[in-house]
Amino acid sequence: MINTPEKYNDIIEFITSRDHNKRGVAFLLLDDRKVTAKESFKNLTLNDERQLRTKFDSWVDRKVRPDCYHGWDKLAFKGRYTNCFVFEHQAHRFYGFLCHPKKLDRSYELCVLVNHTRKYKKHTDPKFLADVEQIRITLDIQRQIESYIEDLAKERKS
Repeated sequence: MINTPEKYNDIIEFITSRDHNKRGVAFLLLDDRKVTAKESFKNLTLNDERQLRTKFDSWVDRKVRPDCYHGWDKLAFKGRYTNCFVFEHQAHRFYGFLCHPKKLDRSYELCVLVNHTRKYKKHTDPKFLADVEQIRITLDIQRQIESYIEDLAKERKS
């Protein structure tokens, strides 16, 4: 079972600008052993952190860089992980999921980073994707992310 925070404003933390109108990247904030992205990111070297931030910004700006980040299509893993996404830098892999949390603007896309690992083999271990997918499909998490994004929009208007 996944333990979700009591307050939805504790569900994610943006690493890119919260104000971009089409895309964003955020860390999932859950007290769960499978959720390691934020803590791992804090422990990176300054150079590795900068490199990854550049890749996050490239994705937000809709640049196509499959050597730096990508998702999986329906042919990979029998189509089970089409909403999963990864950012890569050297051996570092930050896995997350894509969602469209703005009820009034479904074109807005958010990548929620869940876990981190170091990858030394060619193929992705499906265990990491399965963990991300399990979290992604948790309705309480989806609702809390949507509520958080909705409140940000209200905050901007006032």
